[in-house]
Amino acid sequence: MKKKRRLELIEKGWTERELRKAEKFMEHDVQQSTSFSRVVFWSALIVIIFANLTVSLIVVPFLIVFSATILYFMMILLGVSFGFLYNHLITSVGEMHKSHHFWTNILVPIIAIVNLVIMFFASHFFISKLESHPITQNPLTAGIVFAIAFVVPYAILKLLSKKS
Repeated sequence: MKKKRRLELIEKGWTERELRKAEKFMEHDVQQSTSFSRVVFWSALIVIIFANLTVSLIVVPFLIVFSATILYFMMILLGVSFGFLYNHLITSVGEMHKSHHFWTNILVPIIAIVNLVIMFFASHFFISKLESHPITQNPLTAGIVFAIAFVVPYAILKLLSKKS
């Protein structure tokens, strides 16, 4: 409890025992909030990772169907959308410890790279099974566009938070 608030309560007639009891109650509430935030953080992270992997696999057939302009626009739109969703989920978690910040700094680029690799290998697997339909777009380029678009919202958030 802050010193100023403590003095106000003493002036109102609170005893030392009542103050300790209130401090203990508030400390317990903070511990529960931290535990809940940890669960929300890791749950959100797992959901985002699986959603990104799913998108990486779903996009593969579109490499054959769409023209370059439509495909890259779709990749940018999906990447930025998932990037903002990731940022929103992570920043809306109430209590983040330094280890959580460390993991978010490490996992954003790793998720982007893993998506790139999955998209690349899944497209080559898909292409090898379809001999009659050659791929019209480069899966590596599409993956790079998605990865960059995914990281951009996070990078913007980091730059803005450093300025303030």
